[in-house]
Amino acid sequence: MQKGCFNVGKREDIYEYIISKKEEMADEWLERSTGSGEESVFRSDEKGKLHIQHDQLIETVSRIFIEDNNDFKLHIDNWSEAVASHWVKSGVTMHETIAQFRLIRGDYWNSVKNYILSEKQGFSIEDAFYWSNIVNDAFDFIMENFARHFEDAHKKILTSQQQMITELSSPVIPVKRGIGILPLVGDIDTYRARIILETGLEQAATQKLDMLFIDLSAVPIVDTMVAHQLFQLIDALRLIGVEAILSGIRPEIAQTAVQLGIEFRGIKTQATLMNALERYS
Repeated sequence: MQKGCFNVGKREDIYEYIISKKEEMADEWLERSTGSGEESVFRSDEKGKLHIQHDQLIETVSRIFIEDNNDFKLHIDNWSEAVASHWVKSGVTMHETIAQFRLIRGDYWNSVKNYILSEKQGFSIEDAFYWSNIVNDAFDFIMENFARHFEDAHKKILTSQQQMITELSSPVIPVKRGIGILPLVGDIDTYRARIILETGLEQAATQKLDMLFIDLSAVPIVDTMVAHQLFQLIDALRLIGVEAILSGIRPEIAQTAVQLGIEFRGIKTQATLMNALERYS
């Protein structure tokens, strides 16, 4: 993306020409990307925002003719981060993103080609190859940069969704004033154990509980890590004035706990949740 030996006047002329065509390019792109054809990936009600994003991209790409390379990269990085987040939230996939950049690149190169053809006397084959190289290099950089931000945005959404699912899978259910149940279901890994500790403590405090029944009936395995997290939760609950009672420790879990040296001394336990509720609530 170097500006080479071409004079400043030429670079400024092609910059101004492409900027003058950006509205036309945006309309052509939006007709395909928000229409009813195979290339459509966006909703029609997003046209306004997409038009602005397209204009910003064309303006930024065109800076390769008049700006330092580092400035160009900085503008692209800022644009990519914002737009990638929007496209991920809109449900656009990576292969659809690549297809959209192919369309935009094609429109952009057509504008460069039209300018060169309209100025035949001022350009050589060498000029055409030179500008083809810098335009393609620019779009290659954009797509690589955009892909990185797209992946980051996608990971953030997946992490957020996973956390929401985990939190919803560990709800504190109020049964009557001051008493709640925390029914745990499924395997508990390190991540989920941390979420249970955080959300269980927060919900107990929010609901102003005096007693919380933690039911393990649907937990297949209680190993040292799970037990440690449970002990932490029980200790933390005790500090905020909530008494915790464990229920649903099946015989096989009890046997495994003994083999692992896990001790539940000082913790109230009951075989079933019903027994626990009958005895303590």
